Amino acid sequence: MKYRKNDAKDAAREVLKGIWTAMPYCWTPDDEFDEPANRTNMERIISDLHVDGHYCSGNIAEFWSMPDAERMRAHEVMLDAADGRIPMIAGCHHQSVKQATMLARHAQDIGYDFVIVLTPFVAARDDDAIYAYYEYICERVDIGIILFNVPPTLHPVSADLAKRLAELPNICAYKQADPSPAATHSIIRAVGDKLVISVADEAPWLTSMTQLGLEWLVNYNPHLYQVPGWLPLRDYTQAAQAGDINRATEIAASLQPLRELHAKWIMGYWNRGRMPLSEMKAWQEIIGMHGGPVRPPVIPISEAARNELERDLAATGIIERARAGTRIAAE
Repeated sequence: MKYRKNDAKDAAREVLKGIWTAMPYCWTPDDEFDEPANRTNMERIISDLHVDGHYCSGNIAEFWSMPDAERMRAHEVMLDAADGRIPMIAGCHHQSVKQATMLARHAQDIGYDFVIVLTPFVAARDDDAIYAYYEYICERVDIGIILFNVPPTLHPVSADLAKRLAELPNICAYKQADPSPAATHSIIRAVGDKLVISVADEAPWLTSMTQLGLEWLVNYNPHLYQVPGWLPLRDYTQAAQAGDINRATEIAASLQPLRELHAKWIMGYWNRGRMPLSEMKAWQEIIGMHGGPVRPPVIPISEAARNELERDLAATGIIERARAGTRIAAE
């Protein structure tokens, strides 16, 4: 953290730009944090995929399965693996406001750039309760705090609530997981001049850049849709930023087969109430990353489903591209 509390919003406008990813954590066969595997995945997204930043300990990292000591150790490992090459966000989600504060303070002290905090899931069903929760944390840490709106499962951070929260000096950004364009438009109108906003989905990213003026994408698609030597998301982002909208549109359209697999294998399960982290980890393994086991209540992928996923991915060409990238790196 390289700024003062009252400068958090300015720091966010400077740092929260481009393509950021979030990855599942890898566990060992005996259910411990797999430090070598997680370090290898971090090296891939930085050196090979050239992401602009990384968000640790999100929903897909199974943060809710981790004791606080394990989460803090994970934050230390991932920050060390990044080695100052990209900015970093630590997920400090917790039902206990004291524990969320402790996690945020730890992230602040070891050098994270920002933290992100979900709204709690108990005793938090109105705006005043949510405001009190964030106010408590903001008063006790200096690091910038990113709001995370997940209305299907938690109390929504509406435009009115976001406007109240934006007055707290630490609150500096807003991650939008509500798929409704109208909801995003209302957030932009309410706090777009104060908070950096990211729509947490690759599909509308080109529109977000070119029509809504957003500059930051943070979700897990960058490392699922790209492999070393083939970076279409990065390429169309740079084309759009350079004003070549025709080229950006052409490249973005080439990702449609992968978006359809995302709809089938990731959101298809998620929308039915099951977190598809085993499917996501299998996807990673198939394209050359580490994945590994999951923790209950997440359900492991079946062998038949994994084989089907591999066939689906092969049909898009991404597996061959991943192998080609590996061959080039070896040479």
